[in-house]
Amino acid sequence: MMYIRLKFTKGGEVKYISHLDLMRVFQRALRRVGIPISYSSGFNPHQEISFGAPLSLGVTSNAEYVDLKLAEPMDVKEIQKRLNNSLPDGIKIINGIEIGENHKSAMSVVSHSRYLIRIYAENISSDELKKKIEAFAAQKDIKIMKKQPKKDFELIEIDIKPLIIYMKLIESDNDKYTIDCLLVSGSKGNLKPELLIKAFKEFSGYDIQNVRINREEVYGSKNGILLDLLEYENTQK
Repeated sequence: MMYIRLKFTKGGEVKYISHLDLMRVFQRALRRVGIPISYSSGFNPHQEISFGAPLSLGVTSNAEYVDLKLAEPMDVKEIQKRLNNSLPDGIKIINGIEIGENHKSAMSVVSHSRYLIRIYAENISSDELKKKIEAFAAQKDIKIMKKQPKKDFELIEIDIKPLIIYMKLIESDNDKYTIDCLLVSGSKGNLKPELLIKAFKEFSGYDIQNVRINREEVYGSKNGILLDLLEYENTQK
């Protein structure tokens, strides 16, 4: 057996395919190119493949992760090459490593995600927007209504303040702005950037349009240090 973690992009060409469809894309590509993926036992065997934190529809990413369990050893670079020749436009393997048998899954490791949020807003100066973002982030609490999928989409009020590590304006070009934010993700808490922007729009009253979100990186926390999921696994050895 061999265990592999791959890092891949999800570009604009595939930003509207669901997490389930993404799984199917990989499953089919693995079969097509002859990767010796391991299968579970039982009446309904399935490929032993798992992904990191799911991405919302419409969001692109430079840093998605997938774990593979292989039935026999194979060179990681060869896996990368074969998959990139088979995966659709918008999905590209950019790196990969062998991981130990006792590794933690990518999903369980995730603690934070970093996003770049590009927005369009007329008649607002960059200084004004910067100060408004600082005032928003400095609030004692930031309450917002959120749907609960596991409770028949019941709306409940939550405080997202503890889930925002930072939020700052990093670029402006006429009426186009880029906001950099680091948010808590994973099993201990999860703030989607769409909800963050919704809360900021309500706070600011700005007419924010054409929101485009890209996930720049996903991190796990080790000894108080945030590491991407390849670095995280390398530190385990």
